[in-house]
Amino acid sequence: MKISRLLLLIFLASGLAVSAQTLLPEEILATRGEIYFKTVVGDRDLVNKISHLVSVDYLHEDTVFAYANEKEFLAFTKTGLDYTILLAPGLRDVPVVMRDNVDIRNIRSWDFYPTYTAYLDMMQQYADEYPDLCQCFSIGQTVNGRELMMLRISDNVATREAEPQFLYTGTMHGDELAGYVLLLRLADHLLSGYGQDAAITDLIDNTEIWINPLANPDGTFYGGNHTVNGSRRYNANSVDLNRNYPDPEDGPHPDGKAWQPETIAFMQLAEAQNFVMSANTHGGAEVINYPWDTWSQPAADATWWRHVARQYVDTVHLYSPASYLDDFDNGITNGYQWYSISGGRQDYMNYFHHCREVTMELSNVKKLATSALESHWQWNYRSLLNYYGQCRYGVAGTVADASTGQPLKAKVFIEGHDIDQSWVFADSLAGFYQRLLAPGSYSLTFSAQGYLPLTIPAVQVSYNLTTALDVTLSPAGLMADFSASQNAIATGSSISFTDLSSGDPVMWQWAFEGGVPATSSLQNPTNIFYNSPGTYNVSLTITDAGGHVATSLKTNFINVDTPVLMANQTLTLSGGLFYDSGGENNNYGNNQNLTTTFLPKTPQAKVSVEFLEFSLESQASCSYDYLKIYDGTSAAAPLLGTWCGTQSPGKVVATNAAGALTFAFHSDYSVTKSGWKALVRNEAMQQMTLPAGWSGLSLYVNPEENDAAAIFEEVIDDVIILVGEAGEVLPANNPQQALPWNSRKGYFIKMSEPATLAIPGTVVINKTINLHAGWNLLPIIIAEPLLPGQLVTQPAGAIKAIKEAAGTGVWWPEKVIATLPALVPGKSYWVFVSQETMLVFP
Repeated sequence: MKISRLLLLIFLASGLAVSAQTLLPEEILATRGEIYFKTVVGDRDLVNKISHLVSVDYLHEDTVFAYANEKEFLAFTKTGLDYTILLAPGLRDVPVVMRDNVDIRNIRSWDFYPTYTAYLDMMQQYADEYPDLCQCFSIGQTVNGRELMMLRISDNVATREAEPQFLYTGTMHGDELAGYVLLLRLADHLLSGYGQDAAITDLIDNTEIWINPLANPDGTFYGGNHTVNGSRRYNANSVDLNRNYPDPEDGPHPDGKAWQPETIAFMQLAEAQNFVMSANTHGGAEVINYPWDTWSQPAADATWWRHVARQYVDTVHLYSPASYLDDFDNGITNGYQWYSISGGRQDYMNYFHHCREVTMELSNVKKLATSALESHWQWNYRSLLNYYGQCRYGVAGTVADASTGQPLKAKVFIEGHDIDQSWVFADSLAGFYQRLLAPGSYSLTFSAQGYLPLTIPAVQVSYNLTTALDVTLSPAGLMADFSASQNAIATGSSISFTDLSSGDPVMWQWAFEGGVPATSSLQNPTNIFYNSPGTYNVSLTITDAGGHVATSLKTNFINVDTPVLMANQTLTLSGGLFYDSGGENNNYGNNQNLTTTFLPKTPQAKVSVEFLEFSLESQASCSYDYLKIYDGTSAAAPLLGTWCGTQSPGKVVATNAAGALTFAFHSDYSVTKSGWKALVRNEAMQQMTLPAGWSGLSLYVNPEENDAAAIFEEVIDDVIILVGEAGEVLPANNPQQALPWNSRKGYFIKMSEPATLAIPGTVVINKTINLHAGWNLLPIIIAEPLLPGQLVTQPAGAIKAIKEAAGTGVWWPEKVIATLPALVPGKSYWVFVSQETMLVFP
């Protein structure tokens, strides 16, 4: 028999924590949309595993406190762990005072929570009361249409100045209420103190602070706009907003859910601004939690992080009871050392927006009694100001064009220090940058597209001081350069290209070998499709207003392969794009045990697999989800290693006689990741015999070196000239002029002495060659000899004659001439075709 929702709410409100057998989870979830519970977990790795199933709230010794929606709770129950359902913090019987119709000029005591309507009104009052200092606006709406309100405070609030931007945002978990009132009061304190308090005046004159007291109003006012009683952690879609952001390790949707309206609003805000520092407030613990949350490696600026966290806490301890804000290392912790989460706001801001954001857990009690709000303010407000003030220190200045003085968006990078996106950017509006650093001597490199980079060595930094450093960058000459959205794709996929050239080009001419379309005159072409497996070149030629021309050719730049998904299989192939069982866009599945063996298609070759992306569930001993790689034809072969987490295997090459590699994948009952993406190739050592005098030349491997001078370095003294169908390639008197090698073209070489040469590389995958009507110089791109009649053309019958490039052999069926017995790897041949055609090697 099901109890009514009303009776359930009355029962929950009794304040009792009872067993799961007394409180029915499905009834709580039907009423609240989320459930609060605890479980005992002795294994730290299992804690991190659970944090990917449910929303872990707090870890105390071996007890995990967590929230879950219906789907998450079902996943948790499959672990078999015992649990105890607890009364949600938002339902606990805590004396709170709600106030409506608040006049900010007449607040005598901050011992209340504003209703939602009062909150909106108070935010607007600050802008109305202090129009020269404050703007109020919404950055977006929640699922239920409530506003995400923001205050922007600065001395010239309508103008973006060359000064640091700072962001405070509160209560993204709707039932963690301390930050809601503390940040409202901080805004009041700043605005009312301007011109009265020298320190506050200095802050507002030299920074721009943004304050959002309530990031999840749907959660806070889940019980109605008039009360915070009944508040809950999740938003109206039952999503934890602090697990919903793109993650450095786990990709764009680590929680498996669409970005929520609240998430999108804050992502768009971060993209539009250039925040130097930020903090988001929480409750349920008392600790300053600094990056990273998602992985164990320390942040590049870990020393600085510990300093500012310690400053916050030590200042609090001067004014608070000894028991306040003393969790973990006396009030501070690295996030991962506490417990790992994915999709958190803190890591998102640090990694993707180069903003130093911290998580402030400001109260063990989530729904503070309103009588406790005053004491929490007195304990924290100095530290809130101190942390905010840190955004002014380190190295700061502007980056401008040396010729025009116009501000530049530039990257500021510290060699030997910056990792994991820790560098910063100067903004495009004022050219302003601020690099927060621990004391030391640093070498800063400034770079911007179209400009020569500039390195400033031995820049000295001290705590609580600003090292001013304005720089100008000189425009570079006309130089062609570009990037691609991807370098390895499955057949039938598309790539977008981005022009990175310098020197103010006005015309662009792209050539995409193997691409559709094959050319483009757009600056940034998109949707270039590749339909055939192969390794392809891309070139860009640019022209400036004066008619000057520059070209960039990137050889073997695009890898196109048939996708191969992890399964129980043995495959013989020369190339492929190897994915986990989820393919390109999905995670691998649970409870999988799959084994794939790759054998080389090319005789005497060795299979190589280069991992481009890799993300499995992380665990210290790799016993949850893992990939084992064996050097041979089965899992009985020697084990090369076991991998999990984000520690990629890199490039693995077979050493056994068969040239095979075997991959064994295991996943357990829960937590899946994006898996892997890897290039499968055949690696071979092509043995070349070069006679004295002229001979035809080609390769069936893509050499490890890209230019002819490097490929023939061992015999360069014997090379008189190397030419291709288009003209001179390697003049012996100036090998520095060598052009990039293309294994899908034929060449002539003239040697002064005979020589032998071993050329390592990956076997050419694309077995088709496009030929124009007439004579073409044909390479042999397979490893075994073949008969002239084995060549196939589309349309059929286009080949009329073949002759040895530097010999007397001829194959001419029409004249019944067959003095060319075979086409030999390493040689090149003249081929006459009657029309434009595509030749296909077997």
